[in-house]
Amino acid sequence: MSTDLLEELRRTARHALTAGGGDVVDQLDLTGLLLGGEAGGLGMGEREMVLVGEEIGRQAASSAFLSNAVLAATLLAQADAGATAISKALAHNRYAVTLAGLNDAKRGEPPAVVATADIEGEWLLDGASWCLAPPSSADTVLVVAATGSGPAVFVAEGQAAAVTTADELDPGRGLLAVTFEQVPARPVVKASAAPGAIRAAFRRAVLAVAAEQLGLARACLEMSVEYAKTRTQFGAPIGSFQAIKHRCAEVLLDVEFADAAIQQAIGATAPEELELAFIVATRAAVSAARTCIHVHGGIGFTWEHRAHWYLRRARINATLFGSPSVHRDVIAESVGLAGARRE
Repeated sequence: MSTDLLEELRRTARHALTAGGGDVVDQLDLTGLLLGGEAGGLGMGEREMVLVGEEIGRQAASSAFLSNAVLAATLLAQADAGATAISKALAHNRYAVTLAGLNDAKRGEPPAVVATADIEGEWLLDGASWCLAPPSSADTVLVVAATGSGPAVFVAEGQAAAVTTADELDPGRGLLAVTFEQVPARPVVKASAAPGAIRAAFRRAVLAVAAEQLGLARACLEMSVEYAKTRTQFGAPIGSFQAIKHRCAEVLLDVEFADAAIQQAIGATAPEELELAFIVATRAAVSAARTCIHVHGGIGFTWEHRAHWYLRRARINATLFGSPSVHRDVIAESVGLAGARRE
């Protein structure tokens, strides 16, 4: 996509998010953003995904973008049903995606949810997992579950599982705790194709969350600078004080570093490029959100101000796909440091 078209996409996404007309995924029909034209999708790539993710982060918006347009679309791209059924499912269903199984399988560990076949050959799910859901109720749960042949991806009815809110720190993120007890399920990505689908979904999701963190950091920086220009203390704008200027300048450096790392990670095959982008974007988001609250003299962490929601979103995003040490270990292993640290 050309630079002009990218900017048009940015403006359109920003307008949809600020207009308050509902989920940007529904307004702009973004469920097929990463699907090819043969599957009824828009045929776009990671650069467009990053752009939309950044705009969602700027608003700390509740959206099905990560769960449906990124995770579900990437997992279902390897589904057995074929491209036509995939596009129809994405258009009409709301997917929740189990994160614990996705993270476990990516690290080579067996997922916590186990799929077993009964005597009639039907698959049943047992176990518990974290789950990322869209703002509206999910019709369907995509589950990465362990089988005798390795991890595979299953579809289960959302009403059949026991679902509770996982974390109230940021309800808009859509984290749920889901428990399966002999829940009927249908395999959609077999064990032979699942590892590739899981790797692709994990990569895109981490990159999309890094983009959200970047957008969040930019919004916090802009809020901080604008407030520092207008708030006066001792007869002068607080932006003239060195302590404020230095904190804003440090956030600007973090933001620019994160932007560069994300642009380098787009299309990169080395896993350390992706993990570096996520780490520096998360550091920028947390630092920017804390600075925003500090510049606002603490009022940013009150219900009357939105700055605290940025901090909440930044903290939740930081652990969606594993603790920070998990991401650092990938970089350490790439330069041969992991073994030395364990000794």
